[in-house]
Amino acid sequence: MSVTRVILPKLGLTMDEGRLIAWHKKEGERVEKGEVLFEVETDKANLEIEASTSGIVRRILLPVDASAPVATVIALIADTADEPLPSGSESVAPAGMPAASPLARNDSPAPSSRENPSAARARPSLGETPPSPAGASLSSSDGSSDRVRSSPAARKRALELGVDISAVRGTGPGGRVGLEDVEAAASSGPTSSASPPSGALGEKREPLSRMRRAVGEAMTMSVREAPQFSISRDVDMTAANAKRKAAGVSYTDVILAAAATALRDHPRLRSRFDGDAVVVSEKIDVGIAVALDAGLIVPVLRDADRKSLAALREEREALETAVRSGRARADAFGGAAITVSNLGTFGVDRFTAIVNPPEASILAVGRVADRVIAANGAPAVRPVVSLTLTVDHRVADGADAARFLADVATHLES
Repeated sequence: MSVTRVILPKLGLTMDEGRLIAWHKKEGERVEKGEVLFEVETDKANLEIEASTSGIVRRILLPVDASAPVATVIALIADTADEPLPSGSESVAPAGMPAASPLARNDSPAPSSRENPSAARARPSLGETPPSPAGASLSSSDGSSDRVRSSPAARKRALELGVDISAVRGTGPGGRVGLEDVEAAASSGPTSSASPPSGALGEKREPLSRMRRAVGEAMTMSVREAPQFSISRDVDMTAANAKRKAAGVSYTDVILAAAATALRDHPRLRSRFDGDAVVVSEKIDVGIAVALDAGLIVPVLRDADRKSLAALREEREALETAVRSGRARADAFGGAAITVSNLGTFGVDRFTAIVNPPEASILAVGRVADRVIAANGAPAVRPVVSLTLTVDHRVADGADAARFLADVATHLES
């Protein structure tokens, strides 16, 4: 018999904490491996996290709407309903284990005592900080004199906005100050003695959402660290238009398929820069940029080169629906070899996109519009699209990019 500690997983490079927004199981209920166990809000989206083991949910340690640092133990799953639990399992405590998986196994739990639950909460386990009388804090300040209970992300945000965090009213467990509290304080007025920056009459200061902040950080890192160049090509979409109509799919789907197929012969374009090496991906997973009110998000189509047009359309539509409704699964993100960003649906003729790190390239798609082109030595009106490929120059050169874009065009025009 064994007990599994469920931890809050790290679901992105910039994620240091998450807010739990729903439990799909209650204490005492059975969960099967692969079932959705809980949902967590990150700087990207609301993600559904599956259980990687089967058993009985014995303890839920993090309540809904509470936040915690990544790798925090948030629940316990046991093989049986009466199995002894580890001591100190009545309150949330950081896990001393890697955050690579939502569930980490503990095959030798310490026997629990038959003590009063309130007494168990009052007596911390070895190495655990005793909770305050107002309630257990999920994280505390970093040694400052005011001892404000707050998350690292909240303290960082307070510095960015010029907010005195000691004057912010926390709404989390035990009065803990979270990101939302800091941003609410910033929007309601100054909380420090320092003079706030003055703005023009009629201006309104809107704190960045988690997603907007994540997009800003990723794009700043991309421009700062990756030397990028772009090349463009106009493509006759006559053949692609006939193919998409026959398959009942969109222009986006045929372009996704063409890019994925072309990547097979261009390992440089499905690589990423990693310090002193270039790491080549053998899988051809393609990201699709989706615009939300809160920012930009990139779910990933897995093994896109192996799927039919109909299968690509079905998976793309399901991903877009999931991210727009905030119900995407954790495995919907990350690991793409390239991102396709289509602004043609907004009437944009052509644009240049910024590489989405750690990927090495991004394909910007304009609108498909009728243009007069030379066809067989004579002018003809054809549907044409402008494709612009932006590439990390540390990974590939201009000739590599040109050959890849030529292959994409060939797949679309043939």
